[in-house]
Amino acid sequence: MNASVKIRNVVFGEGIPKICIPLTDTNLDGLRQSVKAMENAPFDFVEWRADFYQNIENPQVRFQAMAYLRELLKEIPVLFTIRTDLEGGKLRLSTEDYTALNLAAIESGLVDLVDVELSRGDDTMKTLVEAAHQAGVKIIASRHDTASTPSKEEIVGHLCEMQQLGADIAKFAVMPRNDRDVLTLLDATLTMREEHQETPVITMSMGRQGAISRICGSVFGSAITFGTAGKASAPGQLPADLLSNFITSLA
Repeated sequence: MNASVKIRNVVFGEGIPKICIPLTDTNLDGLRQSVKAMENAPFDFVEWRADFYQNIENPQVRFQAMAYLRELLKEIPVLFTIRTDLEGGKLRLSTEDYTALNLAAIESGLVDLVDVELSRGDDTMKTLVEAAHQAGVKIIASRHDTASTPSKEEIVGHLCEMQQLGADIAKFAVMPRNDRDVLTLLDATLTMREEHQETPVITMSMGRQGAISRICGSVFGSAITFGTAGKASAPGQLPADLLSNFITSLA
């Protein structure tokens, strides 16, 4: 199994894949409703998709949401994510503004992990990795191909690049065009587990066609899967309770 990463009381990269619930609300009232909807759902940590949130560039708006999540979730890890339009998200940002928003989240002391897009370049990754590690925050480096599935070699190459740049966890999400694309993603995942164990990895094939990739991480080596307790943040996400049933039955 890949090297493990411990965040609060959760160990990523050991045991069965951990379930993350994404929060895609646009305001604090919506966030409150989503947190309440999670009460009976099985999950290990949450992802705050800040790119969905209105006026996220406003420091007070941002702080209020992060402080609310930190208070309510207590020892449950919180992942801060700004998914930009370059990788299928909701915000269009310059690299300078993208870096500044992520630095602000890191320095807030209110989040445990920050997602950094590989497409923002090596310098951005290195800057945010250094700042995060100084603050005791972990980095998930990510790459998203929302239109196709690259070759196995390209997927593995990007995941290894993330590891070399200092990420604590490496993530690659793809869109399948056919069934064999799903196999390509799973083959790349297994290769990472067998040959590149420096960090845990997260992989997924999106959409209905790729849904199988979200439940078989324990077989191929993906350490985290994303499930819903309401709204989805990406195509093909399954309800967290259904995911949990699948994952535990495969363990």
